[in-house]
Formats: sequence, C-alpha cells, structure tokens
Amino acid sequence: MLAAKMLSPGKPFVIEDVEIPKIGSNEVLVEIKAASICGTDAHYQKGEFLPAKLPIILGHEGAGIVKEVGENVTNVKVGDKVVVHYIISCGYCKYCLRGYDNRCLNRISIGHDVDGTFAEYIKIPAVNAIKMADNIPFEQGAITGCGVSTAYHAVNISGLEKGDIVAVFGIGGVGLHAVLWSKFFGAGKVIAIDLFDEKLELACEYGADVLINLNKEDALKIIREETNDLGVDIAIECSGSSKAMELAIKAIKGKNLFSSGTLVCVGLQTTPFQCEYWGFREGWLTVSGDHTKYELQQILKLLESGRINLSKSISHRISLHDLNEGIELVKTVKRNVQKVVIDMTKL
Repeated sequence: MLAAKMLSPGKPFVIEDVEIPKIGSNEVLVEIKAASICGTDAHYQKGEFLPAKLPIILGHEGAGIVKEVGENVTNVKVGDKVVVHYIISCGYCKYCLRGYDNRCLNRISIGHDVDGTFAEYIKIPAVNAIKMADNIPFEQGAITGCGVSTAYHAVNISGLEKGDIVAVFGIGGVGLHAVLWSKFFGAGKVIAIDLFDEKLELACEYGADVLINLNKEDALKIIREETNDLGVDIAIECSGSSKAMELAIKAIKGKNLFSSGTLVCVGLQTTPFQCEYWGFREGWLTVSGDHTKYELQQILKLLESGRINLSKSISHRISLHDLNEGIELVKTVKRNVQKVVIDMTKL
C-alpha cells in the first residue's frame, strides 16, 4: 500500500510502498477513502513539536470502509463505512470510567504514537471504528474526526447558554465549525473575527451575525458596541495567535469590574501571551482538548439526519502524492483555505 511517512522534522513527507498492516483479534483493517489534514500535522512537519516516534505515518482524521475484522470483533463488519476515532483509550482509568476517553491516563493517539490515516489502509482497535451512515460522504466523515469535533467539544465545554453572545477568533478549519456549533446550540449572537473577508463570508453562511476583519476594523470597539460594553459571554480562540489570544482575553471583559466571560483556547499557542488578574474576575479560561467518542457519535447522527451541513467546509481536495502541497496550504493560512482533504481514490 502507499503511505506518506514523516522521516524528520522540516523535511517533506515521503510517499512509500509499505506492507498492509496485519490485524489482531480485536482490531479491524480500514481502507481509507478520505483523510483530512489538521493543523497539528503542519506543526509536526515544521518541528514545533514532534510525534512520539519517527518515522511515522501521520494523519488522525480519516474515513473509509472496513475490509477485515479480527475474530473477536462484533461492533462492525466488513463493508461498514466508518470514521477513525483517533484516541485509543484504556477503558478502565478514572477518566475513561467517567466518559472522558479524551483524558485517558493510558492514552495512545493515532497519528502520534502509532501510524495514522495518510495511507491506503490503517489498522485500529475495533472500538475506534465509529460507524457512519451511507448518506454521509467519506470526505465529510473524515473532517468530523477532528476539525468538526474539536469545535463541537470547545463549544460543549464552554457552558454556552441560549442567547449568549459568542466571539470566535480565527475562521479556519476549526473556527468555522465553532461558529456553526455556537449557533446550533442557541447562541443569540455570534461574532466572527478573522483577517480575510472570504473566510468571514463563509462564517456568515455558517451562522455568524457580526463579521470583523482585523485588517480593517477595531475589533474591541465593535465588540463593546455589540455587547453594550459588557463583553462577550464566550470567546473561542482558534487561530493559535498570541495577539488574537490577548484580544480574546479583552473581549470577555466589559465595564463591569466584578464579572468576566469564558475564554476557551483551542488554537495551539506556541508563543507567550499576557493576561491580567482583573480580566478574569468571576470568569474562566480553559484550554480545550480533544473530543470524546460520544461527541463524535453525536455529530455523525446530526450529519446523518441533515441537521448540520458540512458541504462548504472543504476548500481543497488533493491526492496523497500532493500531501506536501496540502501541508503548505494549511501552514500558509491563505484566504481561501478551510479543510484540505486527501482523496485516497486518486492515487
């Protein structure tokens, strides 16, 4: 099978012909039909942080068809369409028992600790093969595996209540869906902030009520006007920019000295940022992590029923051989880039 391997940081991925993995009794072999590129993959490639081993097949967002099942597998069968749940959890630690498999004390991550989805085939524990309906396209199933579900989790833990005002900073592959989920769960007003009009226009289609281009407008002034100078109830920072983070900190603070909103940080912060004590009085700052398996299942149900529409979430479709170009698209933060999906049928 063909697979894209990361050999060392800062170097292009290498497409190699490798053996199809052999599965164990509790595993399944999935033929990947679509895999999407996450910002994490770009961080790995740049060497900002590294996977647990090298060389490795990266990729943790993928969907495909079950081609082989182990003798003990009962939850899926050959021919099922599935999404790869990239968190391999133990099932018995205190977090797993509470339903937080994303916090598992013995966690293994696909595309970090073990080979991932940038390949024709992948072996995974059967419990990590999440069935999806026939009416869900593979490419949309793939992006639910992280980009869509990471945003869902961020909104889920934010404590959003119906009618709240939400500001989303950075309308990329995660931020766009933070807009979608904020509106879906009842936000009274969603403010989208980015550097490009094209991204903001798409955010409008996904439910944003107020659009702010940081290159042209004073974001804090507009936020104060839209909130009667009380600050937003919830800010979700998805860009990874320390400047955007500091702006988000200010956005949750208004004229009331004794209250602040909630700030959920999603984008990976690689440089320091500053905040003041009074900026969080009776407020909350948290770093959102991965989604849970249950959250992924809920998203797939909503997608199956037509309650959400992800048809405009994918901006670029490439072949596996074009993976390095796809990584560059994600790294450069261009105005027309959202989710970049590898079509594994185009080998």
